[in-house]
Amino acid sequence: MARSHVERLEEFREILVATRREGVRNVHHTRDAMRASGFQIGDSDGSSYGAELKVLQEEIEAVDRAIEDEKRALALESAAQSRRPTKPRIVKGT
Repeated sequence: MARSHVERLEEFREILVATRREGVRNVHHTRDAMRASGFQIGDSDGSSYGAELKVLQEEIEAVDRAIEDEKRALALESAAQSRRPTKPRIVKGT
C-alpha cells in the first residue's frame, strides 16, 4: 500500500524529533564527560546547541503545520467526493 503525504510527513517529523533528542542527549553527555575529566564548566555550557535546537524546533513546527494542511486537504477532498452526484446507470432492457 502506498504511503500518503500525511504518513510521510509524520515519519519525517519522527526523524526530526529523534535528531532533537539525540542532540540534547549529546550536550548532556559531553557536559558530564567534561565535568568527570575535571573541567570547570558553568551551567550555561551547552548553550551553543541552542541555535541548532531552535532551527530543529522550527522545522518540527513547520512539519506539524504541513501535516494539518494535508489533513484538511484530505477532508475537503473527501467531502467534495461525497457530495458529487452519481451518474444514473442506464440499463438496457432485454
